[in-house]
Amino acid sequence: MKRLLLFAVLALIMASCGHDPERSRKYLDKGIDYLYASQFDEAIGFFDKAIKYDENNYEAYYYRGCAYSNNFNSELALRDWNKAIEIKEDYADPYFNIGLLYRRNNDYSMACYFFKLAEKYGRQNMEDYTKFCDYY
Repeated sequence: MKRLLLFAVLALIMASCGHDPERSRKYLDKGIDYLYASQFDEAIGFFDKAIKYDENNYEAYYYRGCAYSNNFNSELALRDWNKAIEIKEDYADPYFNIGLLYRRNNDYSMACYFFKLAEKYGRQNMEDYTKFCDYY
């Protein structure tokens, strides 16, 4: 009887943790709501949970990077945007945001490099960002 009870408890613990893309998506959506409401710390908490349930949720990394950036933590933002790219190489939005980060730091050649990658992977309306790139 003790073995059966122990097995049931372990099964419940294992079922509540681990890979669960549906649960991850719910946390992602809630985090996006908080991000758009400029509640960045709350958003980061939900993105953390989204990643907990799906380590390959590239959107959670991207949006958590956005929340970090809005909290003036460029280092963590860059880390998360790079992780999103590592998971999904053709995801244009992190390239764009990395370009913005470099432009903010007056590194126009690196900004152009990332803007062109964003454009390559389908980011729309990049002309205003890339029109001066031939000079760098």
